[in-house]
Amino acid sequence: MTSPSTAVPPGPGFVIGVAAATGIHRTPECALAQLLLTHPGPRRAAETTETVEDGMRSLAQALRLGPGNRTPPAIGARLMTQRGRVALDYGHDQYVMTIPAPSQDWLALVERGAPCRICLVFAPLALTADQAETDVHLRESFALGAVVWGTTYARCRVGWGEEPPDRIRKGMS
Repeated sequence: MTSPSTAVPPGPGFVIGVAAATGIHRTPECALAQLLLTHPGPRRAAETTETVEDGMRSLAQALRLGPGNRTPPAIGARLMTQRGRVALDYGHDQYVMTIPAPSQDWLALVERGAPCRICLVFAPLALTADQAETDVHLRESFALGAVVWGTTYARCRVGWGEEPPDRIRKGMS
């Protein structure tokens, strides 16, 4: 669905198990939409912690995410919104990843064309993890180099084009 990548994205059977959480990082200067992608760990018969981590690495490569200790790369228009629903184009030629209902504030930011920072963690994180456990997991994963990220934005509504309007493109530089 997006521009070609050398990475083969994981199939929908894996991606359906990926957990997505939205949030907003607010500073006095701006508000930045955020999307955290994690996996709860092995749940299907053939899955192991290693295959889950490999699947997350494959997803990160397909999204063209960069190392968490460097400036996040711009990865193109990967978000699609329609009638309050959001999907992430992860590079599969037939499927997109639906994002659970975000807050109205997050959706408004994304629909206005604001950048969205995607953060993906390779190591599994339990669905029952609270905010403190998630924070510890992120910090530990970051220290191990197991966090990648990138900056995306929503596709233009008219034709769902790949390129953002000039005003958005300039804001992402």
